Parts: sequence; C-alpha cells; structure tokens
Amino acid sequence: MKRTHELKARGIDKILILDRGNVELGVPTGWSVKPDPEGLLKLKDSTDSYLLEVSYLQLPPLLPSAPPLEERLRLVLNETPEAAGHSLIVVSERRGTRLAWAEYTYQCEDPDRGEQRQARGRWLLAANEIFQALLTYYYWADEADGAIAAWEKIVETLRLGTGIPLESPKDHWSLREEH
Repeated sequence: MKRTHELKARGIDKILILDRGNVELGVPTGWSVKPDPEGLLKLKDSTDSYLLEVSYLQLPPLLPSAPPLEERLRLVLNETPEAAGHSLIVVSERRGTRLAWAEYTYQCEDPDRGEQRQARGRWLLAANEIFQALLTYYYWADEADGAIAAWEKIVETLRLGTGIPLESPKDHWSLREEH
C-alpha cells in the first residue's frame, strides 16, 4: 500500500491495466477513461484540454533487420501530415522498456472558442520484446505547462508486461508491498 500512497501524492489516483497487465499506466487525478470503438482508450482531463489515446499490440518475434524503435516512430510520424515538422525523437530505456517520442505543433479549431488555435501533439512508442504501446497526446500550446506535467506523470508510470498475465488486480505492482 506504500506504493499506492506515493502515487496518490504525485497526483495519480488510478492505475490503468490493459489485458491483465500487458500495459499499465497511471491516470492523473480527475481524468476520465473511455474505450473508443477503434480499439483504443481515450483519457481526458476534467477540462477536456488534454487528450491521451492509448493502444497496444503483441509483437511477433522481430527479425534482426527490423527497424529500431526510433525509426518505427519516424515512419509513423512521416505518414501523418500534421506531424511532418516533428521535433527530434527522444529515446530512453527503463525497466526493460524502450521509449521513443516526438512532439509537433499544428493548427486546430477550438470548438469552445470558435477559433483556430495552436495545438501540440506528442507520439510515444514504448516496446519491449513482447509488447508495443502507442500513446498519442494532444493539448493546446498555451496550456503546455500543465499538459507537460501530466504527460510526465503518465509516462513515468508506463510499464509493459512480461507476457505472464496477472492472476488478479491485487498482483499489480502498485499494490504490492516493497520489501
């Protein structure tokens, strides 16, 4: 329970567990989670200013000639017209999961204001030997401080499974006592 209290103190009040532990991430306080018919999950903050979409797939064994994670993300971004001017791709690794993400800016209609506003998108690919998750994140550029803080909380808690399903939610890492 110590871990659960630490997460709550950092503004995470729920842990999203996909497919019995294959993908896990923290959901900031006040955010909603809804499935989308396209097979992904949509997470929104309470003001509808930030939107995170999460999807994942189980990977077949990759051939040695398969492109590295950074290149896979670059290929996806280059297929998306609004992401054409994306930032440098940031690559890191933690707890056996490789992460690659990039950010881009685009113009978008704000239905609340009835005008065009500058928005930002971030795409993150996370992969281990078994699973790959895609996180796409959208927010208004003039709300970057809060949006980036929320993004960092979420990405910090992102974990990919080992292929061994959780017996029950009580087996989840956030509920285990750390010794």
